[in-house]
Amino acid sequence: MDPSPARRVRWAMRGALILALLAVVLGGLFTAIIGLFTGQLTTSAGWGEWLRVLVPAMLIWGLGALPFGAALGFFASLIWREV
Repeated sequence: MDPSPARRVRWAMRGALILALLAVVLGGLFTAIIGLFTGQLTTSAGWGEWLRVLVPAMLIWGLGALPFGAALGFFASLIWREV
């Protein structure tokens, strides 16, 4: 059974958003840990220093994950049946 185009788009959008959100969270955590170990960030740094490093990195992680999440969601709509 071939899923409808609306279902494919809906699953692609959901997959893109879910994977982007996951990438933002895990990418921010990864960036913070690497920043602490390399000495780029210190525990005594102010909020401005942390935001200067984390916000661009989290945006890059999230934007990079969008097309992959869309592709995964699209293919998932072909595999799973909607109940």
